[in-house]
Amino acid sequence: MKVEVEEISSTERKLQVEIPAERVHDEFERAFRDVARHAKIKGFRPGRVPRPVLERYFADDVRSQVTSSLVQEGFSSALEESKLEIVSQPELDIGKLNEKEALRFSARVEIRPELAEVVTAGLHGEKPKVEVGDDNVDNVISSLRERFAELVPVDDRTDISRGDFANVKLEATLDGEPVEGLQHESATIEVAAGRLPTEVDERLALSKVGETFSVDAPPPEGAPDELKDKTLSYSITVNSISERVLPEADDDFAKDHGDCETLEELRAKIRTQLEQDATRRSDAHLRETVLNDLLSKNAFDLPPSMVARRVDVLLEEFKYELAGRGLQLTNSEYEEEARGKLKERAEREVASDLLLDRLAEQEGVEVSDEELAEQIGKILASGGQNSDQLREHYQHDHARDAVRSQMKRARTLERLVSLADVNDVDTSTKD
Repeated sequence: MKVEVEEISSTERKLQVEIPAERVHDEFERAFRDVARHAKIKGFRPGRVPRPVLERYFADDVRSQVTSSLVQEGFSSALEESKLEIVSQPELDIGKLNEKEALRFSARVEIRPELAEVVTAGLHGEKPKVEVGDDNVDNVISSLRERFAELVPVDDRTDISRGDFANVKLEATLDGEPVEGLQHESATIEVAAGRLPTEVDERLALSKVGETFSVDAPPPEGAPDELKDKTLSYSITVNSISERVLPEADDDFAKDHGDCETLEELRAKIRTQLEQDATRRSDAHLRETVLNDLLSKNAFDLPPSMVARRVDVLLEEFKYELAGRGLQLTNSEYEEEARGKLKERAEREVASDLLLDRLAEQEGVEVSDEELAEQIGKILASGGQNSDQLREHYQHDHARDAVRSQMKRARTLERLVSLADVNDVDTSTKD
């Protein structure tokens, strides 16, 4: 067999393959022998059908079978001989097959880039300073108080104020017909908080307990698409009002909601958590900036198919995230828009993986079987109800190899960070 490799680009090759006429003839003979053993043709016993008769009935099927078999055989041999590490399915161009002639075909493939030695000298990174002040702790305390606030009925007034919680009977109609989902005998709504259309919110803020009023306004946010650009008629009766009362920030609050004996102990606990979170974010930012510098110093072309596959993965993650919020991409146009926005991130992730893999090889970074087993054990331990499925998944070599690769990349990046020139950056920690 003859194989020639043509370089199309740094990430693409074209294989020209020629399979000798003798091999083509032998494969035709084998194929027709197989057909003869099973062919049922009137007037002939199985296994006794003459070759010309078989050709009359099965020539096209045999030619297709032989072509597929020889191309697969030739392509596999060509890859082994050329030592190419392909990352895409081949684009085949197959010549006409004749039993007495050599078969020639070409296969265009994308390959994993052959990276030169990775440049690591002079790497820089930025590390935000970890600064947690009293105001950050106060913000968390305030959030906790709001989370455990209680609604207390208001009995000493009937006028509604912004920030009150009004219990209302709400009915919305379109052309006189009730709108499904907008009929409530008793609903509690924070006044002027934006849950209702602005026109309704503003009128509610001017109302009184026992009052009924009507307002024409657009549908609320999140209403079905068929209501878009429609004007609804709202009828609202105010049943009662309540105020949100926050618990006092004291030792009792710390015991009830912070698992601490005193407020000061709770504040110290919150400060420690904020500092740990800020440190994790700071370390992550440092790794990202060092990696960005590494990528800028070692530019190379990316195989489009690898980027496309990474976009597919990111898109599925995005869809899963949307589903968790009760949302979805409703048509192909939105999906293509999402793909376009995800492409830059996909390119960066693919480039990072390829570069760190090459650098791990260059620096001799390894992960032992014991370390791999320990890491997979941690993954299984955190799997919860999915632990059985995860355990089965990580029985496969490809899954274990993926974890090993991730560990090697992380270890390689940590080495780079330890060698980089790091600048401390002043930032304000906001929680």
